[in-house]
Amino acid sequence: MSFTLLLPIFLLAGLGALLVQLPWLKPGWHAGATELTAKFLVPCLLFVSAWRTGMPASMSWKVLCAFYLPLGLLFLAARLLAAGRGGGAAAALAATYSNTVFVGVPVLVQVLGEGSLQFAYPVIAFHSLFCFTLYHLSEDRAPSGWLGPLLNTLKNPIVAALLLGLALNLARVGLPQPLLRALGMLGAAALPCALLSLGASVATLKPGRWAATGAIVLAKLLLLPLGVALLSVFVFHLPMAAAMVLIVLASCPVGINAAFVVKPAGDGTQLVHSAILLSSLLCAATMPAWLWALRHF
Repeated sequence: MSFTLLLPIFLLAGLGALLVQLPWLKPGWHAGATELTAKFLVPCLLFVSAWRTGMPASMSWKVLCAFYLPLGLLFLAARLLAAGRGGGAAAALAATYSNTVFVGVPVLVQVLGEGSLQFAYPVIAFHSLFCFTLYHLSEDRAPSGWLGPLLNTLKNPIVAALLLGLALNLARVGLPQPLLRALGMLGAAALPCALLSLGASVATLKPGRWAATGAIVLAKLLLLPLGVALLSVFVFHLPMAAAMVLIVLASCPVGINAAFVVKPAGDGTQLVHSAILLSSLLCAATMPAWLWALRHF
């Protein structure tokens, strides 16, 4: 059942990978599609969803701890294990940074429904800030201060849309129906555009360093979701609806934005690109497996 629900997602991503190889569209079309999706379409979807549902009453610090504690521990472990081999910080980032926008949001909407996004808001809002800050702090030339990364996060259209939607929901501000219908149409376009862009972006990546890449992908697709599952269910006793959302987000492939954050010098760039490619392919098997396990828990 889970694989059947996920099949349209993989088909659209595969179509994006096919289109980037064919001469039908101008070269580089996916770069513009990716920017439009990340900076406009997905923020529209998340804004409307946040405005409608708000933050669930059951949301608490436990949700953030259940996701970010295993993520932080795995980052430190991966950084230590990769120390001295080159690209240690990049390997740690790839082992922990999830593609929450281009994979996580479509999967949650398709499999669990749009209402499940209410449990994903805090994870999505802080995800880039948390992971990229860890990466920069573990680099030899880490940037000084926290103000810069924080301001960059707040300027992110996805974070800004989430915060605005939640604020309007909390203030009980109504929105006119024509505006909601227009935003709804834009939000509906976000998911197919995100998947087409994802497939096209992944298809342009080149593999390399398979042994190191395999270890990173194993940690990303299996160890991180397992850690989140154990803390969500057995330690913090979260509602199953919230636990499923966190595990789905943790089981996403490596986020494409990691390739733009990693320093271009050294082995880190190739390692991250290979991890994005391999994890995006293997998640077609691992994500349905996690969803099946959760439904039969």
